[in-house]
Amino acid sequence: MFRKLHNGKRADGDAWYSAAAGDRATTRFLFGMLAATCLLAVPGCRQQAAEKVVVADTEAAAGANRDGRNTTQGEARMTVLNGLLVRFASADGASWSSYDGIAGVEWTEAQPTETPEVSDPGSRFSRSGRMTLVGFGETDLPDGRPGADAGTRRGNEGESGVTLSGDADRVNAIVVMKFYPGDDYESVLRKQFTAASIVPEATQCALDFGTKAENTGKNRFYRIEVDGAPLAHVEASVDEESGPSGPGSTTFVFYRSKPGERIAAMQCQEV
Repeated sequence: MFRKLHNGKRADGDAWYSAAAGDRATTRFLFGMLAATCLLAVPGCRQQAAEKVVVADTEAAAGANRDGRNTTQGEARMTVLNGLLVRFASADGASWSSYDGIAGVEWTEAQPTETPEVSDPGSRFSRSGRMTLVGFGETDLPDGRPGADAGTRRGNEGESGVTLSGDADRVNAIVVMKFYPGDDYESVLRKQFTAASIVPEATQCALDFGTKAENTGKNRFYRIEVDGAPLAHVEASVDEESGPSGPGSTTFVFYRSKPGERIAAMQCQEV
């Protein structure tokens, strides 16, 4: 297990995260630190982008059939994270239950769970699970055992915790967190969204969110577009602190619209 730094603050107690063990505490405290800004975008544009992603992947599969290749090669273009974001951008993406059958996601919680101590009502409910990002190989991962019993196991570096965040009625954001810090964010995102463009929105953030401390998370912001239509916006960051209980981490937070207040608060340079 490891402790996760997000928005410049250390999350203790309920923020202890263990993707290997599938701990119920997976990033839950994190959502108390997510700003409730820019969570509602124009639904028509997002729906259009989601439909274009589906069309692109369907055409890829059809092309594979015409070329005599195995159909699954085309279908593989729709990665697990791609499928999650297509649902997030769709007309049904606000509904908690619409995520029940997402292929490749193993939910460790059947329903969203309320965390009353979270002050922001827009992120007071969460639902956690596990998934795997594509493009990574086998490595040593924490085995999920606590304290002195902590050890490692072999696994895919792309194994990640995924958490939906929102209020009682709607999903407002998606957080994906993997072991090991790496700031090659665009490369990781491109491998998940093969039919999309990854467009930088803000870089070189000066401060950690909500503080006057120098930015340590290497936060950067991007827009995911399909044929010019926005699918989602994403904030990427790392926690480079490693230790006996974990090797650090990389986090991607997906929003429906540009989180301008966060960008301004961290004094990031907009592109």
